[in-house]
Amino acid sequence: MGRTLATFTQLVQQEIDSWSRYRRALRREDQQALDVLFAAARHHASAGAYLARETPFEVMLLSMLIEQQKHVVTLQQKVMILETRLHHDSAQGVAS
Repeated sequence: MGRTLATFTQLVQQEIDSWSRYRRALRREDQQALDVLFAAARHHASAGAYLARETPFEVMLLSMLIEQQKHVVTLQQKVMILETRLHHDSAQGVAS
């Protein structure tokens, strides 16, 4: 009989589990940050299944970066909106 291959989702979870000692050694706020990164890796597991890699860690890192980039873009947009409002409000104040 053939050997059953683990799904990519299972491989991701195994990789996350392998970092458990490292996670425990972190401060609580760093543990929470790591958990968010690992959640990002799990979120993209279905896409990672399409990429044949011996270990899932490269795909996990890229998934984490994708989520971080999405957060950066969102924050940049919010800053731009706030700067526009500030500029508009200060221009209104000067005109008054």
